Amino acid sequence: DILVNNAAFGMLPALAPIVDLAPEMFQKVMDVKVTGTYLCSQAVLRQMISRGQGGKIINISSVAGKRGGPNTLAYNAACFAVIGMTQSMAREVGSHNINVNCVCPGYVDTDMVRRDGIDQTDDPQAAEQAIIDYAPLKRMSTPGEIAKAIAYLASDDAAFITGSALPIDGGSTAGH
Repeated sequence: DILVNNAAFGMLPALAPIVDLAPEMFQKVMDVKVTGTYLCSQAVLRQMISRGQGGKIINISSVAGKRGGPNTLAYNAACFAVIGMTQSMAREVGSHNINVNCVCPGYVDTDMVRRDGIDQTDDPQAAEQAIIDYAPLKRMSTPGEIAKAIAYLASDDAAFITGSALPIDGGSTAGH
């Protein structure tokens, strides 16, 4: 009935200028975020369509799929691809009463964000403060806030939402 594609890949190993980004690292990011989403969606959609009872697919991308950034080419490209796949799938399977949406978190206060991002900087406190200052709501989101958005998109309350990429980022994609 419901598939949540939540393939996580810490950005740290893939952070590099394009001229220095190893092709193997680029491919690894694509395999995890894009190919994983494609393969899981394909398998589940076959079942959903054959059952004829509709369903929900929620893909997890990132606000990195809504804006580019320096030294994050592989991660940004993968996140843009997940949003594009979401839109294409929504157009293709909507007639089967299958909703396909995407959640695009900003910085989420998790161990991975701290371990692979904030704590890897020369000044972790300054790095965390920069993240907080960037979002108009002046904080990172919690895992629970992301989960609630996913639960909403998986519910009957979101029956007329498909092809959307919902940013949950404290307003950081609103610009400055």
